[in-house]
Amino acid sequence: MIAFLYKLVKKRDLVFAEGVGLRELFLFMLTRGALPFLRGLLAYPFLAKMQGSLFLGRGVVLLYKHKLTIGSGCYIGDYSYINCLAKGGVKLGNGVTLREWAWLQLSSGLNNVGEYIEIGDNTYIGPRSILGAGGPLKIGANCQIGAGVNFIAENHVYMGEGAIAEKGVTKHGIEVGEDCWIGNNVIIFDGVRIGRSCVIGAGSVVTKDVLDFQVAIGSPARVIKSRIDTE
Repeated sequence: MIAFLYKLVKKRDLVFAEGVGLRELFLFMLTRGALPFLRGLLAYPFLAKMQGSLFLGRGVVLLYKHKLTIGSGCYIGDYSYINCLAKGGVKLGNGVTLREWAWLQLSSGLNNVGEYIEIGDNTYIGPRSILGAGGPLKIGANCQIGAGVNFIAENHVYMGEGAIAEKGVTKHGIEVGEDCWIGNNVIIFDGVRIGRSCVIGAGSVVTKDVLDFQVAIGSPARVIKSRIDTE
């Protein structure tokens, strides 16, 4: 029954690792299933749209819920901060996971409202990740994004005389294609496009575009090879 319900919500089979018994299964279903599901039900009336179940961890802060669109089977981990104030709001596809302590924000105030954030189906984003700033941020489906990844979809104008704080910002946005693997503690700067099926090594700083199927590492990140045979 548990496996059936899991597949119904997450659209994939529940596989048990060796050493997982009834006690571990019960605790998992309580802390990652039943209680988050009830919290999601309480948030449901205030959302822009929810197509199925939403699982909310403990201490999650959801601001401007009326600008949040949720697919089926989404999970937002404990103590995450989700500020949905943006021109186009925030859209999470089916099966999206934001792990613990995620921070998502596009606007610094009512006088500086950002564009939008869109995350595709079945994309996983690890704990303590930051999805922020005012430009559009679009992440494709089926991506695996590690812990502490930082998306900076905005950049300060700093050239010339005068206070930097008064010069404003540029907002070109960030786009990540589907089926990408981005390692822990990667930083991705405004204006970058990462193609589909790319790999970005842990700790990399991405300042330039990465084409489809390429593997990039380093600070600043450089392409070291392609994932497919180009011959």
